[in-house]
Amino acid sequence: MRFDTGNFLTRLLLSLCGLLTLIIVAEWLIPIRADAVNEVTGDSADVEFPTLAPSRYVHANSDDFEAILERPIFFKDRKLPAEAIAKPAAAPAPLRLKLEGVAIAAEARVAVLRDLADNHLVQLAEGMSHNGWTLESVNADNATFRRGRQTTELTLDLATSERRRR
Repeated sequence: MRFDTGNFLTRLLLSLCGLLTLIIVAEWLIPIRADAVNEVTGDSADVEFPTLAPSRYVHANSDDFEAILERPIFFKDRKLPAEAIAKPAAAPAPLRLKLEGVAIAAEARVAVLRDLADNHLVQLAEGMSHNGWTLESVNADNATFRRGRQTTELTLDLATSERRRR
């Protein structure tokens, strides 16, 4: 098998990469002798290395930043905006589902629902939740949902389901 190695410059770069790889492997595998350090630095008795004390992060005092807090830089007038008036909590969203079908088996009861917000089918078994509403019970022609104290019952539209079967 023959590999095309390109022109002369490519071959030169490949050989330099191989040489550098060999040097790195040799440096990694060959340990440094203890006397080699003394040869470079001279007599180790003459050399004193400084001892470094362990440093610790010192948290700045919040009083140091008082001017920044009083005049924030990200506002044009360099003042904090007035506190927003608290808006009353929005009423919880109503149940936006339509009961399309029911499947009752020995192990589970499943309601097939159409989400009116995005027109997708959703399958929920008893005990499952959708948008904060929990499916409490499924019967042959209805499904009961609960959210907190609020309860909603969806009934199966038999006239629409009969037309779809035909």
